[in-house]
Amino acid sequence: MRRLLITTGCLVALFLAGSPQLIAQKTQQVFIRVAGAGGLVTDLQVADVKVMEDDVACKVLKVEPAGPTKVQVLVDNGQINTSPINGLRDGLHAFFEKLPAGIEMSLYTTAPQGRSIVKPTTDKAKLISGIDLITPDRGVGAFFDSLLDAVDRADKDKLPGFPVIMMVGTDAGVDNIRDNDVMDIQKKIIKDAITVQVALTLGGSNQSSRTGAQPEIGMGLTRMSGGRYEAINSTTRLATLLPEFGTRIAEAAARQQNQFKVTYEAPGKRSASPKIGISVSREGAVTISQDGRTP
Repeated sequence: MRRLLITTGCLVALFLAGSPQLIAQKTQQVFIRVAGAGGLVTDLQVADVKVMEDDVACKVLKVEPAGPTKVQVLVDNGQINTSPINGLRDGLHAFFEKLPAGIEMSLYTTAPQGRSIVKPTTDKAKLISGIDLITPDRGVGAFFDSLLDAVDRADKDKLPGFPVIMMVGTDAGVDNIRDNDVMDIQKKIIKDAITVQVALTLGGSNQSSRTGAQPEIGMGLTRMSGGRYEAINSTTRLATLLPEFGTRIAEAAARQQNQFKVTYEAPGKRSASPKIGISVSREGAVTISQDGRTP
């Protein structure tokens, strides 16, 4: 398959401008949490929910529990993040400590290519032990390819859940992006409600090894998915930055408890930013909160 080198500047338009194909997708999803007179509603049905887009009634196709938070952590173990490695290891340790019990987590390294360190587990002690298995590599992290792999893993997981990708990357390396990869990653992030979080260490000494694509990809994907992007200049900052991300994910996980995913068929013509209204027919007072992934 032909490969394209996406240059700096192009990615901003690709990730942030919004694709007409994505806007035009017929099947859409919203996430809601419903409380009635007797407390949280746990048995919401299709017949209970009404969705409107720009005052046009939509057909509700499915209502199902949204599931738990599932976190994939991708770590660039190249020289920038591991010289020295103390900040990275301390930051990852504090990150996992911030996450509540019961969350499914996994750990991967990205240099010189994606490698599984700890497969998906709810055993926090196992994840923390896996941090010591991260060793420095003389190569550079496969930034975009690793993100694409993580999105594919989330897309193939058929069990309900809120996927989160935490990328601890760098600006080293050259990203060769296959035709349609940008569109593919956007579609899956939207379809699977994936949140991307990015902490990016800057400082590749070899200018020829940096295209500027990593910051553009990181900013674009975090903005479109509701995540956070942070660029830093020293690995010592990872020790305090990564637990900040852990706190953010833990707070979102708490808000997402007992949420439902509502899948509906959008109108034939959609605006770029449709006004979505949701109502629930249940006896007694009903309170609806939407999409607990973000504050």
